[in-house]
Amino acid sequence: MAVRVTPGPVAQTAERLLFEAVRSRTAEELREVRAASAGWRTALAAMLGLVTTVSLVKGRDSVAGLGLTVRIVVGCLLLTAVITAAVGAFVASRSAFGLPKEEDVPARLSELVRVERARIRRAVRDLRIAIVLTFVTLALIVAAVGLFWYG
Repeated sequence: MAVRVTPGPVAQTAERLLFEAVRSRTAEELREVRAASAGWRTALAAMLGLVTTVSLVKGRDSVAGLGLTVRIVVGCLLLTAVITAAVGAFVASRSAFGLPKEEDVPARLSELVRVERARIRRAVRDLRIAIVLTFVTLALIVAAVGLFWYG
């Protein structure tokens, strides 16, 4: 009994090339999103540092001259600014670096495309949230400083 060996289907090679092209392109997109996220993370960290530095340098003595209501509002604004900056920094870091998790290698090209696109969508969503939180933090800081100066 003779065994006859024949080459595999040609489409498999083309599919493998397409598989690699999809993986390469999505990896490039993810790198771009993560690079932008790193910059926003730095901006949020700077704002967080600004809030804590101003709070420590100015301290309680500067707030003593303000009315009770203004002190409470300024304190709440600064606390909210710290929280939004911290959450924003976390979300920007998650966008920049991702969260480590075990993933299976997709066996089909369509599954690979779905998995890679979902990863990019998550990173972009996190980046958008971080950008919004950056501006919210900035608005809270400006509101707190405005009340502090003019309250």
